[in-house]
Amino acid sequence: MNFELMANRTRYLKENPKGVSEMCKIMEDMRSESLKEVALRMLVAGKYALEEIANISGLPLDEVKKLKAERTV
Repeated sequence: MNFELMANRTRYLKENPKGVSEMCKIMEDMRSESLKEVALRMLVAGKYALEEIANISGLPLDEVKKLKAERTV
């Protein structure tokens, strides 16, 4: 990759308000996906109540119920 291109993109993501907002959104999406993956693993294990999964993962109970429903479909 061209160093100048990478430097410009990094500068945009760190210094431009739109770039910072874009990066924050990307990081939040990654965090959310990670939490969902943890919740899914807990559902698969079958050892946890839905309320426990919500409490441990930090996801809303409705989201955990939705993940369970999607998994069983």
